[in-house]
Amino acid sequence: MQSMKKGIALVTGGSKGIGRALCLRLAQTGYQVFSASRSSKLDSEIDGITQLSVDLSDGTATQSFAREFIEQYGTPDILVNNAGYGAFFEWGEFPEDEINRQIQVLFSSPIQLCRVFAPAMSKKGRGLILNLSSLATLYPLPYMPLYNAGKSALSSFTESMLLEYPNYPKFIDFRMGDVRTDFNHSASKQEDHSDSMKKAWDQIEKQLQASIPPEQAANQVFKQILKAKSGTYFGGSWFHSWFLPKVFRFLPKKIIIMLIKLWYGTI
Repeated sequence: MQSMKKGIALVTGGSKGIGRALCLRLAQTGYQVFSASRSSKLDSEIDGITQLSVDLSDGTATQSFAREFIEQYGTPDILVNNAGYGAFFEWGEFPEDEINRQIQVLFSSPIQLCRVFAPAMSKKGRGLILNLSSLATLYPLPYMPLYNAGKSALSSFTESMLLEYPNYPKFIDFRMGDVRTDFNHSASKQEDHSDSMKKAWDQIEKQLQASIPPEQAANQVFKQILKAKSGTYFGGSWFHSWFLPKVFRFLPKKIIIMLIKLWYGTI
């Protein structure tokens, strides 16, 4: 990192996908990397990466994890809130426990970690927090209302932190487009699909298979960490990282919703 010495990096959801690739990239660059996830297992043991177990769907466990991390390892120089998952349901069929879990994992856990680590970083006069959000903040995905809302809330929170922390820690709102991961296969989903749900699900899967690999996405995130500049940034393919943010900025919301319905076949 240009403006920060190599030190401690903590990545949530680091056992697979973008998180795993980012952990590898950071470790290769010389950071002491901690991968925090429920499984706590990477594909293999890797030098420079310590695997930690934490259930981010449990708010009390998340807060305890953050405080204990500082006590045992010190204040991290980098925190990447990457953990997340999808839940695909018609709203009237959305399980109550899944509603609570989505809110906790996608929004509450990241801000609970920020609540502990941001003041500690500020006190030391260094540090960077990158919250991995989504282009779902610009165009919502059908039948995934809490994923859309959780990522939008996380982006709004990150932008709010820019007002409170003008110096350190640096806060980055990174809105990632489609990435070729097992997002769909690991998602919670309704068993009895309507025709509209099946069309939307198939289109999302098609998009994921045609998207960039997690290593490329992680490299985009890593480059933004190196720049260490607070703000909002977009990632993914050229279409997702440049074209859509530019175009959607000027389109009326009514037109955006109509285009989404047409694209996913929900009309």
